[in-house]
Amino acid sequence: MRTLINIKATKIYTDKLINYKYLIPKEIHVTKKYATNGIERKNLSIRTNLKRFGRRTICFSKNMVILISILKIYFWT
Repeated sequence: MRTLINIKATKIYTDKLINYKYLIPKEIHVTKKYATNGIERKNLSIRTNLKRFGRRTICFSKNMVILISILKIYFWT
């Protein structure tokens, strides 16, 4: 939570789990029924399309420079 507050996150979307109410400040906490579906879908797409995140695959990136380069190609082209 400190990291999110330090980078001045404007909103944090969560499901309606009661524990989040005590961890996240009310000003930036947003709960919606389907707010996390888009985020989880994006994560699943990244994992299936970029095998570099799967540790047991042949194309796993050990070098951080190569991983960042591949992410730039994936997101900014």
